[in-house]
Amino acid sequence: MQDKTFDRLVAFALFFMAHWFFGNLYEEIVLAPNQLTDSYEALKGWQNYFKITNQIYYYVPFTQLAVVATTVLYFKSTGEKQKNLLKKAVITGWIAIFLTILIVTQLNLKLFFGDLEKYQHKLFTLSVIWLIGNAIRLYFVGASLFYVLKTYSLRQSLYADKTKYSD
Repeated sequence: MQDKTFDRLVAFALFFMAHWFFGNLYEEIVLAPNQLTDSYEALKGWQNYFKITNQIYYYVPFTQLAVVATTVLYFKSTGEKQKNLLKKAVITGWIAIFLTILIVTQLNLKLFFGDLEKYQHKLFTLSVIWLIGNAIRLYFVGASLFYVLKTYSLRQSLYADKTKYSD
């Protein structure tokens, strides 16, 4: 893979890892805590508010593609330090995707898209589990973002060194 293509893929992965991290951070701090008070009414209001758009359009498919791009970068990387950083980014990224699958299938489909009447007696507990699960996911997305950022910084410093010695 050419350096220019590699760098563009690193930038793509970096941008959408940050996109994913800060989206989930916003949900963790701003949105989800509201469902801990009168969970049924809060979630009913959430479902009534989101009619045309919802968070699926924010996250899919680019956050998953960021992890796929990072995986491709790992297999195409050459330097030992870069490969090690990307390996960590790939592992933490795939763990985050796995956690997302669990959160979406086991919690989101009930809390945000499901029949609230059916789960009314479980909504508070499911909301607490969502907050904990999302916090764990944030750790792994943040770790993956960190390693991709370190890879980006490493590549930028290599370019800076090349231009410094070519003058």
